[in-house]
Amino acid sequence: MADTRVQTSSGSRPQPTTRLTLEGAASAAQLPFDIVHTLLDYTTIIDLVNFCSTCKALRAHLRSESIWRRACVPYGLRDFTYFGGQSAYTIYTQLLHPYAALVGLWASDSPFYGKVIEFRLFMGNEDEQGGIIGEAWTFPTRSPPDTPTPPSYTRVLKLSFDDDNDEDSSESSQCGSSSTAIPKIAPVRIFCDSLSPPSRHCSSLIRLSATPLGKFLQLHRKKVNLPDFPPHISPWYDRDRGLPRIPEIPEVTHHHREIIKIYPAARLPAVYIAPTAVMKPAAISIHCPRSHVGCVCQSRLVTTLPYDNLDERPPRYYPLRNLILPGTDPDSADWSVHDLDGIWYGSYGPNGTECIYLAHNDEHDTIEATKITGDLNVPRGCVSWIAHLPLGHQRAMAQGYWTSVRADGVEARRLLMGHGTIAGSGFTDMAIVELMAGVISADHIDIFWAELHEFRTYRRYKGRPQSP
Repeated sequence: MADTRVQTSSGSRPQPTTRLTLEGAASAAQLPFDIVHTLLDYTTIIDLVNFCSTCKALRAHLRSESIWRRACVPYGLRDFTYFGGQSAYTIYTQLLHPYAALVGLWASDSPFYGKVIEFRLFMGNEDEQGGIIGEAWTFPTRSPPDTPTPPSYTRVLKLSFDDDNDEDSSESSQCGSSSTAIPKIAPVRIFCDSLSPPSRHCSSLIRLSATPLGKFLQLHRKKVNLPDFPPHISPWYDRDRGLPRIPEIPEVTHHHREIIKIYPAARLPAVYIAPTAVMKPAAISIHCPRSHVGCVCQSRLVTTLPYDNLDERPPRYYPLRNLILPGTDPDSADWSVHDLDGIWYGSYGPNGTECIYLAHNDEHDTIEATKITGDLNVPRGCVSWIAHLPLGHQRAMAQGYWTSVRADGVEARRLLMGHGTIAGSGFTDMAIVELMAGVISADHIDIFWAELHEFRTYRRYKGRPQSP
């Protein structure tokens, strides 16, 4: 295939050069279909498309549905029955390639409360077409200290090839665009989609650039800095997953630093945005032409604050690391604080169940709990508590203290000592208090908050319940 020649020049050593002959190119073009098909086992579909685009003969392979069906398999899609009669090529290029990065968990920067939304590939059924659906995690607003409740999943968004049978035909032109500011790039349509109560109308999903803007609460005589979300170093932020392959829109740069100075005192407290020292990474956002009052889906994504909110932007969503470890028996000699890493949910008394992310710190041999969702006292993004294994001389004292405060006799397999964050409404009067964490089992932690003189239970998130 290759024609190798030796070129010489005066005073230089002979140098071999290689070029591809016409015969070599023709040989590549004559590759049988099964060989091209097998190439998908060793390369990406993008590389295969680039290879097949080098000549007309190879390009003919790209018209084969089997190539595109095979490209859909890594995403878990093998059955195309309920995708509106769309070809595998269309499903891959218009749905999976641009939007498959959505699949997984996303955490919002909504002030104080935050929110988790989970996207998953939906295969469809006889009642509705398949696509990618987004479901908001919902926790009860109140829960007993010893009974945190796992999330329920409420549909709020759908990306699919469904027809434009929109409740409001005036909004139908926005379906299928990733932003109202850019032209339509795909036949995939994006809907705010609620099953109960039934509601569906066009929406849009956009990708936003990085921003230095953070959130603050202005009180009558002081301001409160809400935690940067995500902070500069964040174990819960999934840097490996990436964002949807859609055009990136520059985030707004205007802020309220000057406006808040002249804001009427009678309307304080008020949430506002202003630059901070931490640059928040690119994110996604869901834009609905209706307000959260007029859209049941948006009302499930944005919690109403008891304060004025000058920030009218929809929340930004960041990829949340979906780390689910099997857990290790705390009685095992192999157990360490590393085994506690991942997503947990815990009881925060009158504020209900909230989602936290546990991550170990090798340098200090500690476990740190960051709030993914929060409340008006201690908001999302704040470190809820940090604990470490007691030193040798502290173990007997820790065991005795646990026994004295645990009236029901529940025994901790491992004891950790540490401190946690409490605060008044609006994240005011923040205090760091002592606590003791007892690892009851691989998936169960009880924490005694000394200042509150109360136990709170935390349980490991084990993933979505398996369908029967």
